Amino acid sequence: MAYRINPRRKASRQVRKAALDRISGALQALALPAERRAEGVHQARKRFKELRALLRLVREPLGRQFARDNIGIRDLARTLAESRDAAAMLESWDALAEGHRAVFITEPFRQVRRRLEARAQPAPGQADAWEQHLEQVRTQLQALAGEVERWPLEGKGFALLQAGLERTYRDGRRDLALARREPSDERLHEWRKRVKDQWYHSQLLTPLWPDAFEFRSDQLKRLSDALGDDHDLAMMLALLQAEPELFGSAATRERLQRLIDKRRATLQAEAFALGARLYAEKPGALVARWRCYWRIARAG
Repeated sequence: MAYRINPRRKASRQVRKAALDRISGALQALALPAERRAEGVHQARKRFKELRALLRLVREPLGRQFARDNIGIRDLARTLAESRDAAAMLESWDALAEGHRAVFITEPFRQVRRRLEARAQPAPGQADAWEQHLEQVRTQLQALAGEVERWPLEGKGFALLQAGLERTYRDGRRDLALARREPSDERLHEWRKRVKDQWYHSQLLTPLWPDAFEFRSDQLKRLSDALGDDHDLAMMLALLQAEPELFGSAATRERLQRLIDKRRATLQAEAFALGARLYAEKPGALVARWRCYWRIARAG
């Protein structure tokens, strides 16, 4: 299921194929057996993110169809979020523990992890309801596949993608500037969404110049991961404030918060340093350069 657009082939056909491949991948992930359900949900949500980034790349030619399908995919992803979020909290805890093993092996911190693990377990009777819910999601995905076949993708070659690419990159620069000015949880999270768009678009257009775009994709992945880890820690802080009993005594909570604050400062510094380089170019210049790469790759 290659997530690529080849400049030597018809662009609209490549876009449809990439979209249908994402839908097929999500359906396969959601069909995994019950013991692999957490993995399946995680993979399906990745396919949804790739699909929404693809939609943004062809936002202009899609017109009103963009809003309908984008909202539909967003809502599908949200219905799967709750089960994933509890598992992500454990992953975030374990990642933080990697840098502070002496603290996290103490009994108070071990107790906190056990409570978080219990919180991630499905409630009795939830399995049957969840299976019915997954069947509804699968039905909606199959209907979406039919919509993709009717997408109004007018425009040839790079022109089909140019407006969407420029818009999402410009939005990323704007959200970086806003996050620098006020690094709130909300602004950092919004920036991360646009970073992921640029990451996915760089992957899609890797055939333009594989070495250069693979490197850019790797750096955007680093940036997205730093912002994602920061967001997960922000969610942990929010849970700590909402349900302090999960995190033990006041002393344990204070120690944990200090560790989280220190780690978030490091992650944000890394993100802003990477972002300054990855978003240094003005939108028009980046698009013009990539358009040249498209022409060169097509002629090669």
